[in-house]
Amino acid sequence: MSTLPPNENRGPLDHLALRYLRQALNDPHPHDEPYVLSEAEHRIIRHVRRQTLVAAALIGVLGVALMYLPQYGWPELFVELPLSFFGQTYSLPITALLYGLILVYLEITLLISINLRATKLIMAACQFPRAHDARYDHHLKDIAMASHRRRRSTRVVPRLGIDPYLNLPRWGLATFFLLNILKAVFSAQILRYALSRLFSRVLRPVIDLAGMPIYAFWNAYASWQVVHEAQIRVMAPTTIREFVGELHDELGKNEQFRSMILDALQYIAVLKRQYNYAHFLFTETLLDRFNLRTSTPQPGEFAERLTQAPPEVRRGLERLLVFGAVVDGRLSLLEKWRFRQLRRKGLLTHSRAAIGRMSADYNHGRGLWV
Repeated sequence: MSTLPPNENRGPLDHLALRYLRQALNDPHPHDEPYVLSEAEHRIIRHVRRQTLVAAALIGVLGVALMYLPQYGWPELFVELPLSFFGQTYSLPITALLYGLILVYLEITLLISINLRATKLIMAACQFPRAHDARYDHHLKDIAMASHRRRRSTRVVPRLGIDPYLNLPRWGLATFFLLNILKAVFSAQILRYALSRLFSRVLRPVIDLAGMPIYAFWNAYASWQVVHEAQIRVMAPTTIREFVGELHDELGKNEQFRSMILDALQYIAVLKRQYNYAHFLFTETLLDRFNLRTSTPQPGEFAERLTQAPPEVRRGLERLLVFGAVVDGRLSLLEKWRFRQLRRKGLLTHSRAAIGRMSADYNHGRGLWV
């Protein structure tokens, strides 16, 4: 078995992964427990995350410097050009705008490069997807189709294109970083306006360059999300298989529980987010293990039906709800609101703090135990 990363690349990051890869292989992950990152995997992910975030922040700082310093050093190259529209003449900074677009393109390209490399390193070191999800290629293609079908009706931030093992287009990650840069631009403009109002005597170059920390923050935050998604993709398959298998052993023959599985997923909107790898795999595993058919959830208030269910069914559905909300690594506002509703009705025994601890443990690689 070759332990070289894809394309047989040998860079400093690749050698770092290979240094701990044999140690990671000597620490097999039990198949009957939630996935817990080994110390070697923790070390690799921690190092890669730190290095990637620093590089992304520096790219943001460099982008601001390259945007404004040349304009103050060579102002004759960035003069405004007169353009006429409907009989009116406007002076527009065409050169500066084109120059800015080129910088944005270069920044996105660099961000994609360092994040793909970080993702490739994490997946190679953790033996993903070969040792975790044998149908990973098929799953991502299905997710891409689901994302395409829902794009017109659902607000989707693309999360595809970060897997170096597939020949997928990079449009997902490019769009993700473009939206992130637009957030940084908006935040920087607010800061510039505030500084100009509060400190009217501050020089314009100082106000322009004050946006450096903002661009650094947003780039680092976006890169953190990509690295975190890679970690979740590594942990999700084994964790999902273990949980669904345990749930099936307990309630696989309970028809009332089986009939409410899809309703429970619909209640916390998991069925509406099938462009998410963890949610897609969770739903597919449930359908396959419980031999369910995809159908429109039954009408009626889910909370009322849950109230009328026997205690063992309620406990199983509660575990299903909590697991489905946490398995993608993020607790949405909708999920928190739904849990608050169930808690007020006495249908949820897990406290807000307990669910928060589960989510924190899972995100830190300590497994998801529900």
